[in-house]
Amino acid sequence: MATATEQSKRPLLRKIVGVVASDKTNKTRKVLVEYQTMHPKYGKYMKRRTVLHVHDEANESREGDRIEVAECRPLSKTKHHRLLRIVEKAPEKAVQVSAEEVMTGKAPEQR
Repeated sequence: MATATEQSKRPLLRKIVGVVASDKTNKTRKVLVEYQTMHPKYGKYMKRRTVLHVHDEANESREGDRIEVAECRPLSKTKHHRLLRIVEKAPEKAVQVSAEEVMTGKAPEQR
């Protein structure tokens, strides 16, 4: 026998696409969402951004990934969104090598 929650799917309220700014916490991501809004008096478009705390159950997104999130019930004091899908993976980070390492062939000494 199916319960009421199994029969009805959770409604998707609003879908938002943003970039993961931080993946340091477990199951939580900080997502940066940029948008433009018109100034009420001067009519000029201004760039604005907001940071959303997103629930990522499987810890599958990484910093720099472009993801789609949806509103949901409050999961904590600041977390009100959940991860829907990863739109685009971030490119792998290149290893940074200093000029001293290239010239000498070894890492710089600890100071």
